Amino acid sequence: MIGRVALRVAGIPVTMLVVWAALAAITPIAMQQYAQYAPRAGISCVTRVATVAGVPTIVNVGCGLADAYHLTFSELVVDAMFRSLALLLGAGVLALVLGTLLGVAIALQRHRAVAGGAVMGATSLLAAVPSFFVAYFLQIAVIVVGAGRSGGQLLPVFGFGYDAHVVLPLVAISVPAVMYTAQLTATRLQDVLDADFVTTANAKGLPTRWIMGVHVLPHARPVLFEAVGSGLRVSVASLPIVEYLFNWRGIGQLAIEAVAVHDAAVFVFTAVVLVALFATLSAVADLSRPRALYRA
Repeated sequence: MIGRVALRVAGIPVTMLVVWAALAAITPIAMQQYAQYAPRAGISCVTRVATVAGVPTIVNVGCGLADAYHLTFSELVVDAMFRSLALLLGAGVLALVLGTLLGVAIALQRHRAVAGGAVMGATSLLAAVPSFFVAYFLQIAVIVVGAGRSGGQLLPVFGFGYDAHVVLPLVAISVPAVMYTAQLTATRLQDVLDADFVTTANAKGLPTRWIMGVHVLPHARPVLFEAVGSGLRVSVASLPIVEYLFNWRGIGQLAIEAVAVHDAAVFVFTAVVLVALFATLSAVADLSRPRALYRA
């Protein structure tokens, strides 16, 4: 077991190194194959007119994202990492809390085919919807519902801030993790609730809360790590577009903007960070899976 864990953990830096080596060699060549463009207002290359072989030509003076944001490279990427990690950590907490509660509710409805099936179907549908679709429709909903005669709005739909600005991007990123956690928790708890020791506890007249908290939920704890890891992998995959839609300026958004302005250094760094996050979450989900097997 220890050897398997060590091997799985060691695979994370190896994956990062392989991706870095490949992107460092390919990215500059690939970026020469297309023209630079402005990914959004305020982000563009600085140009000047120079004479090349006797012909006036527009040349790029500076296209680095660090110059565009008036930050050093390290300041830009470190700040972006903290912004992205804030969303992912928040999504993990919501998945553990809301996903567990929703999974318990589904499991308790296991003998009600219509109610249990409807809730499980709803979670499956929401889990299949990409986070950036959720982000887009959340923005539209807040704009339409919140826009009154005074022109106010319920929540900010654009920009960064650890206040009300974080609500919509956090909800959008959290949906896959919450739904995956709910589904796996419900599946696990349904097996446990039908076990003999739970039947005996019910026959003794023990309170339902006591049975769930002491006898049932401990068997579901290993599943939570697998579920949260699997769900957050989907969140990481959608992170660039969600951050771009909300102008969160995290690692994902910087990756998109780096592609536009030919900033190879920023793109390689952000890609390696995203790969590291994905590989780490994959390892968590994989290492949790054997412990999730139920033994009556």
